[in-house]
Amino acid sequence: MPTVRLRHASEYPEMARNLFELSKVWFNYDFDEPPAMSRVMAWDPAFGGPHGRAMKRAMAPGEFTRAEKEMVAAVVSGVNACNY
Repeated sequence: MPTVRLRHASEYPEMARNLFELSKVWFNYDFDEPPAMSRVMAWDPAFGGPHGRAMKRAMAPGEFTRAEKEMVAAVVSGVNACNY
């Protein structure tokens, strides 16, 4: 199974570290380290940037609550055998 080395937040450029700080507000949680998927995505801004913007659009207010959307995401991840 392919794996990705999770880098410590300090290994990222300043722009990514600023985004990690914003993720604390987004998730309303004071992480010791940014979430694993955030660190994976931030390592490649050309991929992670568009993905992050799509996630913000998907989680924006709408017909379903954010909690309902998170539940759907968790179920889809489980079906896909994704650890995240």
